[in-house]
Amino acid sequence: MKNSLLFLITMMLLFLGNSCTHNKEASLYRFDDFKTINADFKLNSKAIANGKLLDAFKCEEKVADVENSIPLSWSNVPEGTKSLAIVMYHYPKKDDKSEINSYLLLWGINPSDSEIPYKMANNPNWFMGSNKDGTAISYTSPCSRGPGKHKYTIALFALSETPKSLPKSNSLDVDLNTFMKAISDDNIIDITTLTFIDSN
Repeated sequence: MKNSLLFLITMMLLFLGNSCTHNKEASLYRFDDFKTINADFKLNSKAIANGKLLDAFKCEEKVADVENSIPLSWSNVPEGTKSLAIVMYHYPKKDDKSEINSYLLLWGINPSDSEIPYKMANNPNWFMGSNKDGTAISYTSPCSRGPGKHKYTIALFALSETPKSLPKSNSLDVDLNTFMKAISDDNIIDITTLTFIDSN
């Protein structure tokens, strides 16, 4: 168990890239290498069916640069978890993982919470970072324009505490790399992921 946790943390530190623009995060961060330790720790969404994002949740309308967030729920949070954090990401270039976009950044979620209803990611009970383009504190809905299938991943982190280096408020300054640097400094108890496809 301890060896698995050490591996997770080591991988995070080894592959963290330099910070850059919001909409083209250059990172060698190997999110996809993370493995769930507790098999019962699950992340789900009513917006996803058979591994695909339902049309009703694609290309959400922007109102004052804010979009309706995807509904999420989770179960069997590991023992000892004091805080939860969520990131949703996508590689814009199919075979190039040096660039990564983030669509949702949340931290400071109480482990007693078990869901985020549709439209409710920006909630006073936890904190939110910037949208994909760095223009607003918001979720960004998938809206893939290019041909083919586009893979998105949502990762839920079980932490021993809320990341100390992140603000205790919503912040436009928190982008993907800022978020992940803060997460990597904390004790990760476990990670679970949900992957889906958006296609035209």
